[in-house]
Amino acid sequence: MAIIAATLGRIKSDPLFALGGKVRVNEQFARSGHVWRDRVLDPAATLGLFILQVLHGNTAINHLRQLSGVGFAAASYCRARRRLPLAALDALFRSTVDSAGPSARGGPVGVDVRVLIVDGSSFSMPDARPLRDHFGLQRTQTPGVGYPVGKVMGLLDAATGLFVKLLMFTPFVHDLRGVIGLHESLRRGDILLGDRAFCSFAHLHLLSRAGVFGCFRLHQRRRTDRPGTVRWDKPPACPAWMDVRQFEQLPPFMKVRVVMHRIEQTGFRTREVLIASNLMDEQEWSDQRIGQLYARRWDIETCFNHLKTTMKLNVLRCQSVQGVMKELSVYLLVYNLVRWLMLRFARAGGVDVRRVSFIDAVRLTAAMALGQSGVANLLLNPHRPGRSSPRVVRRRPKKYKLMTQPRSTWKRSENQGEKH
Repeated sequence: MAIIAATLGRIKSDPLFALGGKVRVNEQFARSGHVWRDRVLDPAATLGLFILQVLHGNTAINHLRQLSGVGFAAASYCRARRRLPLAALDALFRSTVDSAGPSARGGPVGVDVRVLIVDGSSFSMPDARPLRDHFGLQRTQTPGVGYPVGKVMGLLDAATGLFVKLLMFTPFVHDLRGVIGLHESLRRGDILLGDRAFCSFAHLHLLSRAGVFGCFRLHQRRRTDRPGTVRWDKPPACPAWMDVRQFEQLPPFMKVRVVMHRIEQTGFRTREVLIASNLMDEQEWSDQRIGQLYARRWDIETCFNHLKTTMKLNVLRCQSVQGVMKELSVYLLVYNLVRWLMLRFARAGGVDVRRVSFIDAVRLTAAMALGQSGVANLLLNPHRPGRSSPRVVRRRPKKYKLMTQPRSTWKRSENQGEKH
């Protein structure tokens, strides 16, 4: 724990220590072409406040003034946030991945290569005109009643728990069209895990051609496939998400390995899962080992839950498209900073990073961002294999009517009712 204590001592004097310190953060913004005047809310100070805001559940700006002890106007802080270049925020996010060290260290099921997990999720935004125009509304939503929804596609490192990359789309983008944007972050020899939405002939071939191994749950349209080596024929038509030139370069068929994985843990609705993979070496990759590898796919569900429930990413606050993108970037930056702290604690103590309490690490990071020492000895969650909870809610909701029309229409109808 001496390593953690020394690290905390340096972080206490500079909350941006994990990003290289305030000076280096400002240098990163300068390299991106950002120019600013000498003021209280320079890029590093603004980012520090932004991080503090996210660590406290995306709290209100007026609360942020009291938390930080910095007397600034809400409008000044909003303008300073708008001036932050998105490219610099993305560069700082990538630096958190590089600072974690070798990702294969402590990899799943004894894997010495990088294992990545891909999945999508969604988040809600304010009902602002620029966001409605960009993201649109679901067909079942009424304007003035529903909220715009954005879609994110994340790439998670299974060994470190850090997000390597995350892209934002409108909710109508197909998962396979989104995952293509993450391929540039893959390296030869990587293993990519995903659910059935990513299982297709074209996607698996593109991965194989790049030297990347895929491991996905078998798509529901291939129910006739049985465990073993099977032949997949090229689809007759080009998928909507794929370029026609790429489709023409696909071979007429490919060999795919299908593995049966039985889930014996309580709480899982599916008891048997068919997994499609291009890991064809049965001596190195037995059926059992592929099943254990695919089981790690659920780690990204836990990480999205940390982001959306614990850190309140499920509802963003900015009312412009650029603002939402910057807010999302800072959320990922803060998430990786928390995971970076968890990783250092786990490696120093020789424990599995998945047992380190995420919420305790968030609270420690928030304390350090305020210049407080906190408790370096993070809490460890007990090892409880097979633990499950029923998907029910005990507390009864309030018996209010659901909003089915815009608020202005609702108020007008109520006022007319009072007159009569």
